[in-house]
Amino acid sequence: MTNTLGENQGWAPAALAHEGIFTRSVRRDLTDLNRRYLELGLRPDAGADPMLAWSEAVRREVEAADPAVRDRMACCPFALFEIHLPPENSVPGTESCAELDRVEDRGQGEPGAARAAACVALAHGALFTAWRLAGSAPLAARIAFGLTPATELELNEMCPTRIAQLATCPGVVRARWPERPRFWAMLRAAANADCTHSLQWAHCFGICLMDGERGGARVEDVVAPDGPPHR
Repeated sequence: MTNTLGENQGWAPAALAHEGIFTRSVRRDLTDLNRRYLELGLRPDAGADPMLAWSEAVRREVEAADPAVRDRMACCPFALFEIHLPPENSVPGTESCAELDRVEDRGQGEPGAARAAACVALAHGALFTAWRLAGSAPLAARIAFGLTPATELELNEMCPTRIAQLATCPGVVRARWPERPRFWAMLRAAANADCTHSLQWAHCFGICLMDGERGGARVEDVVAPDGPPHR
């Protein structure tokens, strides 16, 4: 990691809200995707889907939040899930995607059919949003979805049909930080308090985690070190 929270107490995610990086429509779409994701993760039939594979500690944090608090948790300047693209030569119908839990192949009354449909819908929305952002604002795409430059470029070169196909691949959207209850506890507490300052630090923590784990956009690309925040 280039920086840590302890090394620069002056970080404040002011630049994250700058129109040049995240437009209002991008922030709206991210919030909508995050809200839908949190709601989907609380379904009793979430099962072992990699999209929803939170640890019990993380699940308890999300379950402890009421709908209004979850709405504030969803207002992050990044996705609360990850995008993992399969190899370029993998498309639905090939060996690597042969075990697709495809909605069109399931009876509507089968257990898990509604969840599968909701997961595919969310994956399609996430991929489409990332794809559109990769074409118009590559840096914003890397920040919002924790993409590496190579993944962002791969998305940018895809056609809409490929995006729709990928949405049916299990694991293309996965839980982010499923074993890091500290982040989720910090985010829930800040959202529960409805404290802008605390939410900013929770967002900074998340950006640092992405920076360290994904090797994508650096924190200093989007966080303005303008001195200590007002207390």
